[in-house]
Amino acid sequence: MTRYSINIKHPEQQLGFAIFADDKDGFLSMNQFVMHGSFFAHRALMRDAEMLNTIALRIERLSQEELHLLNRWYDFFWNMMEAHHAAEDDLLFRAVEKKMEQPSETIEEMEVEHNRIQFLIDEIKRVIGELERTDKKVLLCKELQLHTDALLNVFNAHIMKEEAYILEKMKAHFTINEQRKIENEVKRKAPVRYLSYMVPWLHDSLSVEENKILDQSLPWTAKLMNRFFWKNNYTRLLNPVKTLLELHPHVLERS
Repeated sequence: MTRYSINIKHPEQQLGFAIFADDKDGFLSMNQFVMHGSFFAHRALMRDAEMLNTIALRIERLSQEELHLLNRWYDFFWNMMEAHHAAEDDLLFRAVEKKMEQPSETIEEMEVEHNRIQFLIDEIKRVIGELERTDKKVLLCKELQLHTDALLNVFNAHIMKEEAYILEKMKAHFTINEQRKIENEVKRKAPVRYLSYMVPWLHDSLSVEENKILDQSLPWTAKLMNRFFWKNNYTRLLNPVKTLLELHPHVLERS
């Protein structure tokens, strides 16, 4: 059993990079899938898209202060979605096409979907900003609801397609170590300003079983930092948004 060490001077920059693996099995084992982190990010982004969609239904009731808090949280969501898709386009999809030695029509379709999602999150960012600055909200509220509905539908269909495709390709063509290498490269694409939020963000969105898998992948330094610092910082960002959902608690339920 080999432990790949991390630099604990700045543990927030090393999330999930301590890998425990049997070297022989890691290089030779096929027909296994270990890139759980990428799919876990989908769970977190989907949960956030659901929250956003529910808030949009009652956006006209929010005060300027509540809109400000929503905008602050949305900046986090926007950055995480953009960075996640950039990492998939630049690293994950390219690794698959390189292994297959030819372009993939499915990947091309998913990249088009990424562009569609980027357009929607950009439009939502614009509308929330305008809502915070103006009293003329009726048309903007309707526009926000249309965009969040579209985002929820497009993103849900997208991740179903992507996860089925990536699961198939990783199990058939990539060793465990190759998958881990790709996933670590993807993690390094996370927005630097939000690195300390990643662990509590994932924890807050995953099921009990998924959290067990996540915890097994984390170095002790990340667990320690999360317990004493990161979780509190993330809670301060998220709690105001959860408060806006008091009339719709079903959005936050997870098995």
